[in-house]
Amino acid sequence: MRITCPPNTRLQDYLLSQEIHILTACGGRGNCGKCRVIAPGAAVNTMDRIWFTEEQLKAGYRLGCQVYAKTEALEVELIGERTL
Repeated sequence: MRITCPPNTRLQDYLLSQEIHILTACGGRGNCGKCRVIAPGAAVNTMDRIWFTEEQLKAGYRLGCQVYAKTEALEVELIGERTL
């Protein structure tokens, strides 16, 4: 599923506002690695580096709970597990 996260928005908050629930067993702290997304324009953070290889990071893999669309909208592909 592809979505566009608006600027100045945390992806997890935007998804919840759209009633899209991704699995975040750790409560959105980046500890479980369940909320994987592909977001090529998103910044890489420490938790992303723990969960993904350098090759995956170059391909845009990120933890959905850690993604923040700064000044521009961000195209994101949801690939992790979702809840109902």
